Amino acid sequence: MEKSFEFAENVVGFMVNSEIDQEKIEEILEAVKQRIKKISPICLYIEDQNDEGASFRGFMEILSFHFSHSKDLEKIAVVTDNKLFQKSMDIKDLIVPAKVKTFERKERIKAMNWVME
Repeated sequence: MEKSFEFAENVVGFMVNSEIDQEKIEEILEAVKQRIKKISPICLYIEDQNDEGASFRGFMEILSFHFSHSKDLEKIAVVTDNKLFQKSMDIKDLIVPAKVKTFERKERIKAMNWVME
C-alpha cells in the first residue's frame, strides 16, 4: 500500500500508485477488515493516482468483499481519471448496497467532502 489515511474514525482513505490488482485489493481489504472490527459501517476513499484502474480479478475481489460485508460499507468514493474504472464503479453502484460515486482527480476535494457527509 503506498498511502493510507483516516479522515475520521469511520472514513478510511487509500492512495494507490499502481494498477489495483488482486494483491493490492487484498492489502486494502485487510486494512478495511481491521477498521470494521472497530467501527461499522465505514466509508472508503480510494484514489487511483496512476489512472491504471483495477484489474478484472481485483474488481471481482472488490465485488465479493462488498457482498459479504454489505452492512459494513456505507459510501465508497473512487477518484480516477481512468474512464473504464469509472464505468465499472458506476455499474457496481447498481448492484451493491453502498453508495458508490466516482470522481476525476481534479475533483478530489469534492470526493473527500462527499465521503465525509
